Amino acid sequence: MNNKQIILCVESNKRAQTDNIYIKETIEHFFEIGNEVNIQFVNMDNKDNYKSRAVLNQIKEFIRDYKIGKSTVIYCIDLDQYEADPVQAKENEDIEAFVKENGYELIWFSHDIEEVYLGKKVEKGEKVKLAVDFKKRGAIKDIPQDKLNSKKVAKGKSNILNVLSEYLGERKKIK
Repeated sequence: MNNKQIILCVESNKRAQTDNIYIKETIEHFFEIGNEVNIQFVNMDNKDNYKSRAVLNQIKEFIRDYKIGKSTVIYCIDLDQYEADPVQAKENEDIEAFVKENGYELIWFSHDIEEVYLGKKVEKGEKVKLAVDFKKRGAIKDIPQDKLNSKKVAKGKSNILNVLSEYLGERKKIK
């Protein structure tokens, strides 16, 4: 069994960890992973911080401290209103180029993670409550796989299962 570490850089902050909840639920529901896989989260607090010293240092620290296998860094970002906002589109392109340059992977959520998992835009003050509720209800089982398995950017979709499958192996058979 090959040991591996998956480092997921997410937009939410360390206190709220809302993105972490949706992503952990996805991993637990769709993949069978054991102790050979170490999952770490780097909470960027905002996608603008994707190449901040704090984020890059946290990634380096996780890689340095993991001595028993290979580490993979995956950035998980909301695409936001990329089609209507040229500044947002440019930032997404910059992040994509940075990820490629560094040999990392990119998971995207269109337009944001809540739209993918909850089907709606969520106000900042509601994010924690709704993410916790999503987990408590086991709502991941109600998400159609095709929403999480998209090859093309589309409203309410993500490529999360495509990317994670490369590193976590075959998905569980979901009825």
